[in-house]
Amino acid sequence: MIDEQEKDMALIRTNNFAGIPLFYDRFKPGAYGQEAVPVRPYIDPDFRVACDACFSDIQNTFSGNGFHIDQIWTGGVGREGSGRSYHHTNRAFDLDCLIFSDKPMWVATSFPARPYLYLAIESLLRIHFGTVLNYDYNHAHEDHFHFDNGTSVGFKKHARSHVIFLQHTLEKLFNKDVGASGVDGVWGGDTEAALRQTLKELRLGTLSDNLNWIKYLKTCADLALDTEQSIVGVAGV
Repeated sequence: MIDEQEKDMALIRTNNFAGIPLFYDRFKPGAYGQEAVPVRPYIDPDFRVACDACFSDIQNTFSGNGFHIDQIWTGGVGREGSGRSYHHTNRAFDLDCLIFSDKPMWVATSFPARPYLYLAIESLLRIHFGTVLNYDYNHAHEDHFHFDNGTSVGFKKHARSHVIFLQHTLEKLFNKDVGASGVDGVWGGDTEAALRQTLKELRLGTLSDNLNWIKYLKTCADLALDTEQSIVGVAGV
């Protein structure tokens, strides 16, 4: 078994992903989403490579739509002790906020009010990581995305977080009905029928093929950003 000293020797430190600086916004009570300090966490080297690739993808996609990312705010990477969480091996990341150059910041708790930007981020995270825990997964994840490299990338219809994401995209991006219970994380006939019709419209095959899953995710990211940009309001409101 690897002890704490050996584990630390296997880790590296970083203050950025893909050149985007990292900040920690849980350094004091009330700081979340309001204040952050520069951070240089210990991280697993392979996980760091995956995070660099992911945030390079996010930056390129978002910048192309007018959302240039200046800072990444996090709730942390590593966790003391042992347990099932990949935080204990520094292979997990909690994403709290993104700070943009010329747009209002994104905060994970804003999903109900700002679902399109949230789904764009989630779509791109899922291209690079098999495990992404989202707002409706449970109460603990309403204020951040958790992602890790503990599972392979691919759609898993029996994984609750995957189905939650899929149902939200079907409802909010493709205007499909996923059943009377709405977004519940349960794979059922209504969700399957809505997905089948959507894939037909997109001319994509089954999501069990990873190439189709990646294409679906990229389509969702682009559509979500387009929708976010097209939102209009009433003057003076």
